[in-house]
Amino acid sequence: MVISGSDKKTSLWNKDGVHLGTVATMNDWIWSTAVNPVNNKIFSGANDGEIQMSSVEFLTVHGLFQDRYAYRELMTDVIIQHLVTETRVKIRCRDLIKKIAIYKERLAV
Repeated sequence: MVISGSDKKTSLWNKDGVHLGTVATMNDWIWSTAVNPVNNKIFSGANDGEIQMSSVEFLTVHGLFQDRYAYRELMTDVIIQHLVTETRVKIRCRDLIKKIAIYKERLAV
């Protein structure tokens, strides 16, 4: 979800209302924002007539150790999968996950 307004910023949020980051900052109030999901582009129009295009890229965040695989889902959740038994556990973090490391029975987020 993209939110813009009187704070002169275009911000990215997830569906649970967790702030993921600021995409763009403009010089005046932002009156209009449009998203092109095909190209991952965000367009914003400000009160002073300025139009800005921002490109957003989401990198894959994952970790692997022997038969355990951990990856980011929905930007704020971690899924840990046992590759042999195909069992999965979901951990909700309620914050943007930037990196994951897994070693033996430990997980660092």
